[in-house]
Amino acid sequence: MEIFFKDPESKWNEGVLLDEYNGEFRLISSQENEGKIYKKWCYPVGKDKKPIDKMFPIGVRMGSKTQAVATLKYFLEQLTNSTEPPDEDIPF
Repeated sequence: MEIFFKDPESKWNEGVLLDEYNGEFRLISSQENEGKIYKKWCYPVGKDKKPIDKMFPIGVRMGSKTQAVATLKYFLEQLTNSTEPPDEDIPF
């Protein structure tokens, strides 16, 4: 499963992709171009502070579906309980 949410403020069609791989969910920095979604990739740094040979998508592992839902609810609660007024443009 892949679900892309385009950042309406991005000049370069950037957004976040909710990606499922082997039953684990991740949020991945992505970009849309001509109707196709491209994940942003990087070379992580190893123990010796040098880039390793294998590229990985820039993402945040959230675990199983249950854990991913709990993680997203936690951050939503943190954002909505802030002292700032709520953003009326949030799409949910």
